[in-house]
Amino acid sequence: MKKSIFLILLIISSLICSAQLQVKEGSFKKVEGFVNINIEKMYDDNDKPYAVLKIKTENINDKQRRELGFGGDAQTFFETEYKDGEVWLYISYYATFLKISHPDLSSTEFWFPFDMEPKRGYEMTLINKPSLDEAAIISIIDQRLENTSNVAANPDDFGYIVVKTGSLEGATVYIDGNEMEMKTPFVSDPIKQGPHNIKVVKDGYEAYQDIVAVDGKGMKTINVDLKKETIINTARRNGFVIIPELCLGQEYHRQAGLSIMPAINLEYLITPNIGLGVGAGYVLFYVSKISAIPVYGQISYYLNKRKVSPFINIKAGGLFGLDKRIIFESDEWDTYEESLADFHLTIAIGVNINHSRIGAYWGMYHCKREHYYESILVGSYSFDYNTYGITYSYLIPFGKK
Repeated sequence: MKKSIFLILLIISSLICSAQLQVKEGSFKKVEGFVNINIEKMYDDNDKPYAVLKIKTENINDKQRRELGFGGDAQTFFETEYKDGEVWLYISYYATFLKISHPDLSSTEFWFPFDMEPKRGYEMTLINKPSLDEAAIISIIDQRLENTSNVAANPDDFGYIVVKTGSLEGATVYIDGNEMEMKTPFVSDPIKQGPHNIKVVKDGYEAYQDIVAVDGKGMKTINVDLKKETIINTARRNGFVIIPELCLGQEYHRQAGLSIMPAINLEYLITPNIGLGVGAGYVLFYVSKISAIPVYGQISYYLNKRKVSPFINIKAGGLFGLDKRIIFESDEWDTYEESLADFHLTIAIGVNINHSRIGAYWGMYHCKREHYYESILVGSYSFDYNTYGITYSYLIPFGKK
């Protein structure tokens, strides 16, 4: 039994790389007061100012550090400056991710958790982390065998599952719906032969799932290439966003006129595609000279997760009138008063670009008209003000940086 296990271990150790590049978790941050001191590298090819990223290194010698390669999307520019124990990267502040590679140390991708700013300093730590070596894997399996007494009696009924995620370590493995304590690179306990449901997940990456058949006394190795989630719009990560908004439109009932609607919204993004929120604002119908405070709930849907995405936003709620419009008819004893009250509905469609939301909207605002004769209410009826116009709002992530 020990010999067969040792053979498995040799196979495992030969399939796992000896070292892997990765960005140290939590090391990326903005550095207050950090200034770009090389004035010759202040601007990119489009005359836009760079941000400066100081990359500290661990377990990487000077020769290896100078062989590091940097890449990004087609719009990202780089300038590099090698220092003692670190690399200064002058990078386009609108870059969304950074690919770091080395001919002998594999490669890694790092997606910036928030938008960088021009002429600002940032830092992170790049480490060259050794993978599990043969001795470590032997120790792991020996320890698990000691806690699995029924394997020795029936060795042909059990096998092993190995899950590797390349240079991306620390992914969580689920076997038949049960979360495993060990992260990738992963070696299972002895597992009953037959089909098993395998799921591999890591924050920021698309989940991998498959059915794996395990043979008795055999080993099943799964090489998983986790794909980065297309959450490119950093303003729409899961969580709260504050959304100042301004709508300009044309009111129409019996006459046309300008309507102005500033508002403030608090929205919670359940996913980067769906947001639920509340808001309040102020609406003024300039020609009619009546105004109100709308209070509402809202739902937003974004078609995709990218920087540019179509969206639809629906608001509905109560309407609290602030003033009344007084109309005097031909008979001076008759008075008519109009006010906004009860409810309203607004639907907007448009495009979300980075933090900005631009679109067209239609709104319906309920209005009451009351007829007084010598200060005595003699009748009332209601109708709706319809508005059409443009809307602009700005998404401010709250507590996400």
